[in-house]
Amino acid sequence: FLPMLLCMSLITGPRGSLATCREEQARDCEAICDASGRNCSIRALVLLPDDNTYQASLPRVLPILKVAEQQIRAKALIPPHIDFEWLAHDTKCDASLGVIKAMDGIIKQCAQVIFGPVCDYSLAAVSRITKYFNSQGTPLISVGGSTYDFEQKKTDCNDEFYMLLRTGMISFETISELTINVMKRHNWSHSIFYYERDGQRSVAGLHTCFLMMKSLGKQMRKENMTFSQFPLEPKLTNRTEEMRREIGNKHASK
Repeated sequence: FLPMLLCMSLITGPRGSLATCREEQARDCEAICDASGRNCSIRALVLLPDDNTYQASLPRVLPILKVAEQQIRAKALIPPHIDFEWLAHDTKCDASLGVIKAMDGIIKQCAQVIFGPVCDYSLAAVSRITKYFNSQGTPLISVGGSTYDFEQKKTDCNDEFYMLLRTGMISFETISELTINVMKRHNWSHSIFYYERDGQRSVAGLHTCFLMMKSLGKQMRKENMTFSQFPLEPKLTNRTEEMRREIGNKHASK
């Protein structure tokens, strides 16, 4: 699946359409092959943290991408004379640094496709501007993008994340739908959710659980369900008084 996505993104861009979100003359390096047709290379920029505390890190993902390259060659999806260059950059899961690394990869290394970022804030910052990279935009492939903003349409240049190709199997939206369906099945209509604002940082970076709660709150409001959300203090170890205070008479059953 990943090898096919890579080939399709380089050939067609999002939804098989031509990007051209700005008038910009193409640089010679944007072509996969040079004028002679002999020196051919796909330059793939990989934007991930070089830190294994994150689930999607450079040490973990680069070997997988190289296996995908092997599969591409084994299935003859591209001609054998085309080389791959994996241009790895450490984003430290930081939005501002992610943008700088993306610009370095495009301007200095003339990357033709981007893998990552996965951390939501970094992914948002980079994927907003990739439609302006190179003369026809630069496709960005990521398993991240869990919040509902990334699930909006991406069919023309006016769309916020036009060049983004999400390959993740699950999102905060689908987790929210599952939670709501379970509540409906048991006739639960009144709830309070406790969460650590920066919990599960290894999944999507800063504020992962907070972003999950935003998606859940959006879905529950659509369903006219009564709910409250309460961020836990990470330094507290005894939750009993904290929960008793917040639940109180307002949320307790009769």
